[in-house]
Formats: sequence, structure tokens, C-alpha cells
Amino acid sequence: MTLPLIFGLTTLMLFGLFWGGTLVAQGYFYQQPADKLALRAAIAALLVGLFIGFWVWIDKKSPGKYDTFFSFSGESTRDFSEFEAVRWQYDPITKGVKKDAQGAPVETTAKFKKSTTSKTPTFVEETTNKKFVTHDTDMMTVGLFVKGEDGNPVRFKAEMKKDDRTGAVNYVSDVNERRFVEEKSGRYIKATQMGVMYVPSSGVVAIALLLNASLFVVWFIAFWPVLRFNMGHALMFAAAFGLLIMLLVLPLLFGIVRKEGKPPEPVVMDSVLERHYSSTTSSSREMATI
Repeated sequence: MTLPLIFGLTTLMLFGLFWGGTLVAQGYFYQQPADKLALRAAIAALLVGLFIGFWVWIDKKSPGKYDTFFSFSGESTRDFSEFEAVRWQYDPITKGVKKDAQGAPVETTAKFKKSTTSKTPTFVEETTNKKFVTHDTDMMTVGLFVKGEDGNPVRFKAEMKKDDRTGAVNYVSDVNERRFVEEKSGRYIKATQMGVMYVPSSGVVAIALLLNASLFVVWFIAFWPVLRFNMGHALMFAAAFGLLIMLLVLPLLFGIVRKEGKPPEPVVMDSVLERHYSSTTSSSREMATI
């Protein structure tokens, strides 16, 4: 019910704006408003209202994907239901990461699949049925292998920060900023949203730019051929109202329809593990030293 209600209210408010505003503006600029102004205002309101409603509908299907100039992500997404976690193991003797004879970190892998019994998207280890976490007291996940479009596994490396003083590398401090990135393509997976791959897309950017530009075109059509403002005034009003809608109205409408849906909750690390990670001493943090 939200989308029809948004369309109806938006069109009604636009009708009042076009009818009353045109009476005042054209009376001031041209001394005489356009003929059949009520009908013209209704057509203009329907035109702009339909476009705004269409854009809100698109955003409801793909939240944030085709947002305004100031907010669109320029990315598409692809879901996956299994992956292999690449891990470094903690060595209690050296209080660092286990290394082989050549001094390179020893990597182990564990396969995870999306649970079909959980209401929220949860990945569990195939052999132990343990829930996936990026790290605990014994290991840390430094990469993911996810099947690409051709079926071959693609490695996504964990983004790390290096401590200049100790030489240790660790995850970035903000859990919401932790990502696994595929170097060649720039695709990435958020540590808090396993199961979703973000893919930079020129096609998404092109569609988002087209929607943004079309908003100004629709306003221009409403003011020029429909309401009969001259071209200069039509351009001025289209630019002003287009920016107003883009900066204030569309973000508000997008927020309303996004709340109406029930997006899946992200797989967030255990708070117990997170507290432990935050409170570890500098010596234990050095497990990631390379």
C-alpha cells in the first residue's frame, strides 16, 4: 500500500503546486496564465508523479543501487551460498601466526554453506556445523574463495591495516568497514554481510545517471510544453525543483519504502568474540605479523 499512497499524495501535492504556482508565476511574468490551466496542471502533476513513483519503485526493488547523484552506489550484487575460508592459525609458543619453513604463514581452509534452518542468513562449517566468524582466539580469516561466474574459485583478500610500530597487521577497527576484496575486479564482500558479493558496474552507473538526468527532463517538459512557460523560465524552474526533489523529497521517500521491506539481517560476529578481540593484548594481536 505504501507505493500507491506515495504516488497519490505526491501527484495531489504536485497538482496544487502546478496550478497555484503557475497562476501566480505566469500572472507575474506574462500577465495572463495559460488557458485550461487546471487540466494542464493535472497532466504535469501526473507526469512528474509517475516518474517519481517509478523511481521509488525501482529503489524498493534494489535499495540504494540507483539512488540520486549524491548517494547511488554504482554497484550490482550477486548472492552466493557457499565459500571456503582461508585462515591463519595462532601459535601460542611464538605468540604470532604459525609459519612454515620458509617463514610464510601457514594457511588452512574450511568450507562453509548457508544454513537452511536459520531464519537469518547464517553460514556454518560443513564438517563441524559451527557458525562462521572471521576470527577467534585460535585463528583469523584472511581470505575467502568464492566460485566465479565460470565456476572457478576466486580469492577475496581481507583488507588489513599494518601497525607501523609492531609490524603486525589486523582487521580495520570498525567492524562495518571490514571487507574481503578481489584485487583484479574490485569486487568485494562485507564481513558483516556474508552471502552477498558487491560488483562495481558501469551499467548500474549509466542507469543511475539516466534516472537522475531524466528527473530534470521531466520537470522541464512539465513547465515548458505542458504549462506553457517560456524556455528560459522552464529551465530555471526545472533546475530548482529537480534539485529540491533530489536533495529532500526522494531521500525521504526512499527511506519510507526501504523500511516497509524486511531485509535480511547481516551475519554479525559474536559479541563475545568481538569483546575478546578488542581486549586482546598487543602480544596476542601480533598473531597476524607477517
